[in-house]
Formats: sequence, structure tokens, C-alpha cells
Amino acid sequence: MNITSETKTGTSSRAEEQTFIVLGVLLQFLSTPEQINDQISVMRGTVPSGVVIPLHSHADPEIFYLLSGSLEVFQTEGPSEGWKTVTAGEVVSIPGNVRHALRNTSPSPITSITVSKQELYSFFRELARPFDPNRPPAPPTPEEMQQLFRVAEKYEYWLASPDENAAIGIDVSN
Repeated sequence: MNITSETKTGTSSRAEEQTFIVLGVLLQFLSTPEQINDQISVMRGTVPSGVVIPLHSHADPEIFYLLSGSLEVFQTEGPSEGWKTVTAGEVVSIPGNVRHALRNTSPSPITSITVSKQELYSFFRELARPFDPNRPPAPPTPEEMQQLFRVAEKYEYWLASPDENAAIGIDVSN
């Protein structure tokens, strides 16, 4: 299914910057691997206040540049091991296969530019659904969570158990 119309040029149009929702996070696909004939993708993400991305890992690295707000990032290894708070103008680099989690505990949404590779882009595209600005973002439904588990298994992504999340201060029981 073609979610948006995409061009093979180096510039993006407003149609390509349609906003999608992926498990509570708003995403815009700014530059796709198809557009540049390479493995790189660039996305704009908005994480509403209170949204948590539980502990997980995947082979593709991620680079976040925070445009606005304050985001808490957890990594299990490397120089940024543990929880760190990142603010506007700062960069977070998460190597491939490093277990990590994100959460916005601030009262305002955060916006970031995310650079990653083909597989993570494809993962997000499979989960993305068009965002309706007339309906506020809501927590994922049980059906959306089941879709997440299926797609994560397809891409061989690791998802932490509720106990592993609780060990780093994330409650996924709701």
C-alpha cells in the first residue's frame, strides 16, 4: 500500500511530509532511502509529553538532533550509559544493537530530527498510520501493540520484558 506519494528527487514536497503516528510518536518522513538511492533516512519526530518508548534494540544506528524540548534517553552501554537528559541543540547517537529507551517527562512535546538507515525506516513505515490532527494522540491500542510485536519479530528487533523495563524505571503494565 502506498501511504504517501514519493518522488525520486533530492527535495521533498509537503505531500511527502504528511504526518503519521507510530505508537504515540508523530513522524514525518523527510528524506527516504528511495529518494536518494541509498540506505539513509531522515525523519522529524514529535514525542508528546508523557510518551515512553520502552527498552528495545535494533541493528540500525539512530542519530537524534533535538530541535525543541527535553528528552530522557537510556542506553545500556557506551559513554552515554544510563539515563541522560538531552535538550534542544544537542545530539544523541545510538549505535546499532545497543539497548535503549526514550521518554518525555517534560510538560511539553519534544521535536527532533532522526537519521537512520533503511531497515528502521521500513519498520516505521509498516507501523505508521496517517495522523488526524482533529484527534489527539492516544496510547497504542491492543491491536497496534500486537502489530508492533509482529513487525518487531519480522525485523528481528529485541523488545524488553515488563520486568526489564521496570528495572530502568519504565512501567509498561498499562
